[in-house]
Amino acid sequence: MERNKNMEKNKTKSENIYVDVYLGAAPLLETRLVEGLLNFGRNHPRWRFSLRGANFRYTRTWLRKQRLDGVLALIDAKAIAENLYESGVPLVHLLPTRLNASFCVGVDDRAIGQLGAEFFLGKGFLKCAFCGVGMPWSRLRFTGFKECLEDSGRMCKFIDIPFRSSAQWELPEDSENILVDWLHGLEKGTAIMVAHDVLANRIVDLCVREGIRIPHDLSILGVGNHKLLCELSPIPISSIDAAVPAVAIQGAAMLERILLDGEQPQPILIPPNGIVERRSTEIITYGNDLVGKAVAYIHDHASEGIGVGDLMKNLSVSRRTLTRRFNRYVGHSPSEEIRRVRLRHARDLVVNSNLSLSEIASMCGYADLSHMTRAFRKHDGIAGGLKRLRGK
Repeated sequence: MERNKNMEKNKTKSENIYVDVYLGAAPLLETRLVEGLLNFGRNHPRWRFSLRGANFRYTRTWLRKQRLDGVLALIDAKAIAENLYESGVPLVHLLPTRLNASFCVGVDDRAIGQLGAEFFLGKGFLKCAFCGVGMPWSRLRFTGFKECLEDSGRMCKFIDIPFRSSAQWELPEDSENILVDWLHGLEKGTAIMVAHDVLANRIVDLCVREGIRIPHDLSILGVGNHKLLCELSPIPISSIDAAVPAVAIQGAAMLERILLDGEQPQPILIPPNGIVERRSTEIITYGNDLVGKAVAYIHDHASEGIGVGDLMKNLSVSRRTLTRRFNRYVGHSPSEEIRRVRLRHARDLVVNSNLSLSEIASMCGYADLSHMTRAFRKHDGIAGGLKRLRGK
């Protein structure tokens, strides 16, 4: 009741907005979320943020004494939600364990898994594996990874190593022996997607200790792009950028719509930004020289608007032979590989450059912006959200 009354008294655009950010003991995510809040705050000078740690509790007495317009809460806010709801303070969940609340913003975990599989397929890996961490979001990443591989006629090995503490990312004592046995059981040339950079970092340590060469024997891909873990690893780790700063930006924007317009928003899923490749995957492995040369040519020239005819001319090969080899060794057609490489380049520029969307379309070999928009819609279903993809 009180919540509804508060929401009816919409804030005006001239008033300062006071927002708490409840970080909830997830130190690896804090820095990237703050990046997003800084981005949002630069364009919203009247917003005032306060950071709260996991031990903080919103008591009724405290709330009555404060001027608090809203809360952004990371991951699991059950411990704080009740008193906030009773007081009428709007609460937006960031990265909830399960995306089942109206007021929440998360990452698209299934799309993260799919991107990992596409990356491995694009590099010619015939043997793939996934190492999960026993969480719902980890299982969604595995689902996207597995489905994409199956669509290309590939199978994958799987193991789950649950964290003992999801907040502190601690591994059980027996996990090391389990991982070592699993790693030794994988065939050489296997590419492993790991659900989170913490575990990817630990796997690299174990491989170095066990004499398993990376990326020659096994290739490793993490998720999160946490630079401290990825770049200071004995073998720098390639990782999927899960777009965590964009989660904070979209969460603050959702809270703004609630406060200023009384909106009742639906959940938002943010697609991954792309892959930052480092030494752990710096290898292209194909069972066929022709396919390897074709893929290398595509990666070098896809943004020039090339087609299958250019491949045929450059490699002196027929369309039938080229298509048959690609279907066997890559799992899809050469034209599909051109489309995927072009789209990955466009996505990277959308997220990481200040170029206009029209300029990006031209640079990536699309006839115009509408063609690039259709490509994003077909692949990601986000054609109407390209501006949101770049965190603006």
